[in-house]
Amino acid sequence: MNYSEVVSFLESLQIMPKTMPGLQKINRALVQTDWFSSIDPKKVIVVAGTNGKGTTCAALQSLLLAADQRVGFYSSPHLVSTTERIRINGLEISENNFVEVFHDCKKLIQECELSHFEALTLMAGHYFFSSKWNGNLDFVILEVGLGGTYDATNAFPHKFCAITKLGLDHLNILGTDLVSVASNKFGIVTNKSIVVHHRLPEEVMELKYQVQKETNSNWVEAEVATLHKDTRAPVPRYRIDYMANKIPTNLTGERAFENIMTAITLFQILGFDIESAYQGLARIDWKGRMQKILWPQMKAPLFLSGDHNAQGVESLIELLKDFKWKRLHLVVGIGVDKDVKEMLSQLMKLSSVSLYLTETPFKGLTVGQYPQEFLEQAKSTSPNVKDILDQVAVIADEDDLCIVTGSLYLVGEVLKIAPSAVPSTSSQR
Repeated sequence: MNYSEVVSFLESLQIMPKTMPGLQKINRALVQTDWFSSIDPKKVIVVAGTNGKGTTCAALQSLLLAADQRVGFYSSPHLVSTTERIRINGLEISENNFVEVFHDCKKLIQECELSHFEALTLMAGHYFFSSKWNGNLDFVILEVGLGGTYDATNAFPHKFCAITKLGLDHLNILGTDLVSVASNKFGIVTNKSIVVHHRLPEEVMELKYQVQKETNSNWVEAEVATLHKDTRAPVPRYRIDYMANKIPTNLTGERAFENIMTAITLFQILGFDIESAYQGLARIDWKGRMQKILWPQMKAPLFLSGDHNAQGVESLIELLKDFKWKRLHLVVGIGVDKDVKEMLSQLMKLSSVSLYLTETPFKGLTVGQYPQEFLEQAKSTSPNVKDILDQVAVIADEDDLCIVTGSLYLVGEVLKIAPSAVPSTSSQR
């Protein structure tokens, strides 16, 4: 099997569960490997949360690399290529190595009937920990795919955890209230583990104390710093003032700042000095999260922002307060299981908005499924996001702003179908 055939095989497996997943299958596969029993939990960091997981992981990776550590990073979803999910020292696994790792794991994937995510998690573990690949890694960062308690990443022994911002998402699986969601996210906390977390909502504090007591774990809230904003230009720039250091970052806005501070706090708990590594925060590679690109004939700044739930949209709106525009062109595609009415209602409160509705390539609403009130407000609709962006490129002036949002899958589609959409040299994500 070549790379495309392997990817097709993996994608033929169950991708999104309809009910709460479990750990039985992934545990059965892991215990049959020759490397799982020798994992050092002090080298493994598991990150859960509703929003900001990936950014926190990417920031932590950048800090550790700046401190000359060897780092494995497993993330989801991918935007363009499945290889994005498995990285060592910031570099994606090659397609050839991906195929070989798959063949190493194929028997267990089939025997244990692993899902798409479970299979990739097993493959990542094999690439990071097996003697064959001999990564000799100092740390491995695992981003939770869904929830926490029953996520395949939680099957790996780990000493360190991070909990990012909590919100309501995947309600059919995780529950319809914040305590239910938090209960599942907090499931990554193990006995005597160290937990670094965003500021937690008041309604989950009782649960937090309960989990802390049951696991004898040490919970540390992310440290506080000052975010300096330079908003004189249409596209703002940011700097973190922390412990007498002025730390530049290529990420955008308050939400990125919150995630970076969680990463900085955990980095220091791991025993490192921020002063020797903060330059890594100017080189965070995390596509699709307020990523600036160029589009053919597009005069307006164009950003890709994969905000995929109401809380993500809320943080996007907060972030956009730092931007300037004459007209805001919003290209939106949303998943079928999301609160579409709430997300679009929030976005339409922004000033001078032109709305364009499109479709995501995975589990997305068709154009005709959007609420009628927003179809009537939309300047244009098309299932093809390229058609929409080509329209905006003709209309938008250089004083305008264009944002593609609503789904990471939509953002990935833009990056796939537009080879001429080169990354901007002044990209801020």
